[in-house]
Amino acid sequence: MAKKNSKKTQVVESNLKPLLQWNTDEDSPFFQIAAHPTEPIIYLGLSNGYLYCYKYDINELKKYKTVKNKDGEDEVTIPEVTVGETIPGTEILWKTKRHKSSIRGLSMDSQGEFIISLGNDNIIKVAKALTGQVVKKCNLPEGWKPSTKMVVTDDVILVGNEIGDALVLDPKTLHLKNRINKIHFGDAINDIFQFVNKSKYKFISLGQTTLAYWDTHNEDKEKVMLSDDQEDEILCGCFVDNDIDTKGETLICGMGEGVLTVWKPKRNDLEDQMSRIKICKDESIDCIISTLQDDNCVWCGCSNGKLYKANAKTNKVVEIRVHDSDAGDEVTMLDLDHEYRLISGGMDFIRLWPENEEELVESGDDDEDHSDSDSEDFPDSDSDSDDDVQPAKEETLTGLSRDELLAELDKDLSSEEEEETKEEEEEEVTPAQNKRKSNEKQTPLTKKQRKLQQQQKRTSNENHGIVKFEGL
Repeated sequence: MAKKNSKKTQVVESNLKPLLQWNTDEDSPFFQIAAHPTEPIIYLGLSNGYLYCYKYDINELKKYKTVKNKDGEDEVTIPEVTVGETIPGTEILWKTKRHKSSIRGLSMDSQGEFIISLGNDNIIKVAKALTGQVVKKCNLPEGWKPSTKMVVTDDVILVGNEIGDALVLDPKTLHLKNRINKIHFGDAINDIFQFVNKSKYKFISLGQTTLAYWDTHNEDKEKVMLSDDQEDEILCGCFVDNDIDTKGETLICGMGEGVLTVWKPKRNDLEDQMSRIKICKDESIDCIISTLQDDNCVWCGCSNGKLYKANAKTNKVVEIRVHDSDAGDEVTMLDLDHEYRLISGGMDFIRLWPENEEELVESGDDDEDHSDSDSEDFPDSDSDSDDDVQPAKEETLTGLSRDELLAELDKDLSSEEEEETKEEEEEEVTPAQNKRKSNEKQTPLTKKQRKLQQQQKRTSNENHGIVKFEGL
């Protein structure tokens, strides 16, 4: 029998350029990023303990035009800004020396009201997201080893360290509720995330070559459930499914040897992986995030400076983007902004990506003169000041008088009544046509509304979130 000739589809690297790039210097590389869930705001945590809050304007960033390169071809200009400075389309809301040394964890509460940071000084600080004012802080237990991961939910704050210990904190008071030691036999915790569609207190952690799941209430190490040894380091993971009916069915983990492993909790209770997706041989997959687009896809960042979009249903790579063409900046951080735009980060720079090529460049001429915002004299937001961001002045709108508006409304109502009468006299439409018309009248949710809706689904009916800081 003749050998079957298999055809492989080659995935070509995308030419898509980022909307914006934040650069840093060699003395203070980026360590953490966090995107606001409902606003065009990003938080940048540096190795020197500084925390920057940037706001960006997508419409302004899209005005950066294409330019002619040396070959006379059109080339998209990538707007770049050095951290601490601004360019048209960016604004620093606040900055501060938040921790004495590097920022090891950075996360937001589900409502976007607070930004929580964890420093290498073993201090957790909770601050107002729009002003940076610290409202709560705590010290981790004495002798706590360097932290490797922090995750924040409405019910708990979890901190993992380099010897596999995990702390469980109350997000409302920052009081220590529990401690689970040596989850991965003394190996470092690489990632922690919630066990979707399980109890809000059940979590999954990844360390060395094993996956573990456990309940934050358990104090007994024997109750930690471990997977089989994967014989390759598990560096990161996330659940893929976003649809409420299939949520929690598929888990994807990034491995040290350049593959994604696919897990099905309902099939074997996470004893072992079910399949693998080849991404990049001999390159580690250091971070991963779901696209949240109901497309069975995840984005993963690799040590070769590239971003891979993989479909967990077909087990194939469907798109590749280049974070760093020189492969000098490994992709170690990923997030999605309030409109699901991908944010990729390494130690040297952070990139904000458009959804597609149409979003990258806005057609038409723009002769407006842009001036840089002032980036000096920002207040140290660790102070006791209660100053908030000053709101923009409201514009005075001019138009029709009250009587003229009423007359126009009466005219519109009369027109609508005539159209309804005319429709009643026409032939009766079929049920299929009625269904189609009904669907056409439905207004689709905006991406912001979808993201809020998804966040509400992830939380329980009871609200135990850190948004309830009484009297602060």
